[in-house]
Amino acid sequence: MNFKILLAPLFFTINFALGQNTALKGPGLLDKSLKKDSIITEFSELYNLINTIHPGQFMFCSKNEFDKTYFSLKNTIKTDLSLVEYYKLTATLMAKIKDGHTTVDRGQMFTLLNDRLVFPFSIYKIKNNYYLDKSSQENKEYAGCRILKINGKDINAVVNEIKQYIHLEGRNETGLNTRFRNFPFYYFIYNQTEKFEIEYIDSNNHKLKAAFRGIPFKTHTNNISEKNEPLTTEFRTNNLAILKFRSFENGYNETDRKIAEKQLDRFFTQLDSLKTENLIIDLRDNGGGSADIANYLFSYLTSTPYYYFDYTGAKYKSVNEWKHYAQYPDNIEEINLNETKFKDGLNCYTETDSTDYWWFELQQNKVNFYKGKINVLINGGCFSTTGHLLALMREHKIGKFYGEYSQGSNYSNAGGQAFILPYSKTLVWIPTFQYKMRTPHFINDPKGIKADVEIPTQPNDLRTKFDRQIDFVIKQHS
Repeated sequence: MNFKILLAPLFFTINFALGQNTALKGPGLLDKSLKKDSIITEFSELYNLINTIHPGQFMFCSKNEFDKTYFSLKNTIKTDLSLVEYYKLTATLMAKIKDGHTTVDRGQMFTLLNDRLVFPFSIYKIKNNYYLDKSSQENKEYAGCRILKINGKDINAVVNEIKQYIHLEGRNETGLNTRFRNFPFYYFIYNQTEKFEIEYIDSNNHKLKAAFRGIPFKTHTNNISEKNEPLTTEFRTNNLAILKFRSFENGYNETDRKIAEKQLDRFFTQLDSLKTENLIIDLRDNGGGSADIANYLFSYLTSTPYYYFDYTGAKYKSVNEWKHYAQYPDNIEEINLNETKFKDGLNCYTETDSTDYWWFELQQNKVNFYKGKINVLINGGCFSTTGHLLALMREHKIGKFYGEYSQGSNYSNAGGQAFILPYSKTLVWIPTFQYKMRTPHFINDPKGIKADVEIPTQPNDLRTKFDRQIDFVIKQHS
């Protein structure tokens, strides 16, 4: 078997992958265009597909819990459904698994929502409270205000209902802020109104009310979009340098990967030449990507040879019964059971002499590996391949972590495969493989990887755009 590793940063690529779902072009979001009997049949197919292929299905949700959720949702289908109603059903079922790579693609929903008026703010959770965050320019004065109610309903009650169809990894909580950049989308799914009255507490601790008309959804997506280079480097002084990796997606394409590798080569050569004693590695909001480029970075951080993956494992034994659901079925190959070992309930590839499987072979660290002090910035946007890198660093006792819990850890359920449900043509992302790092001393935490020094964002930071985490670390070297 000659498979390529695909560890997609799903909560970036899916959230903004517009128009991927190819079906049901005509009906609107709220039209009851999906026929009851066909939906019931298709919902059963989704349930069976998940049971057949998801490699981490019961890591955080028991079979009894999953089945109870499935039958409860299925029994609510009493009439024909709209796209919004069906999205809530499918997303709730998949979110129950508590896997960040398991979700319903929102491309078609986004396309149909583009010109509709939606809630004009992102929100941000700090401790147990929620605050208004990114918005249109005319509403920026409200950023950092604590929100109490929307349209008369307590914000905690609103969020608790919305969380049922948000996919997060395990017991992680910090990743919620990554999802809630798109809070207007989730609030629309919850309540399709175009007018909003909020109760809030301002910076002077006054309880106030304000009324807003919604903004077009495409305006909101423009407001929250950030165009960042995946890799940037900076020397603050000869004794302090900053490496920012916003994504490892530049490792998928060989041309881009070579560019990134040369950029890292130049940077670490300069670090070595200047004898720079302090390095900040900023991995916040890095949703993952290619293992190749994450591994290349790690080879500059460790003083010893190391191993990357312990195994890549699949739940299924054959692809014949379900391959036809795949968006790209030709990319799915059979499992060679003669080459696998049964481990952790999966058919696992663990070692090979093939050059395609570098991740099982002993990796060599760079001769000019970094020898100074390493500080790492992390948050709930660190996921997938980024979690793997953080797990390796923790395993080898490299660096001190600042910020908040990552969402990713020393494993991920991924595979980069989307599946098309036959009736509605809904596109769903279900992992086909589990990728586990060779980190025998790593202590798993269902919340993710904990920062050594937790530095929560403060409400005022949302208004001033003050970067509290990096400011704290830089001051350690002043």
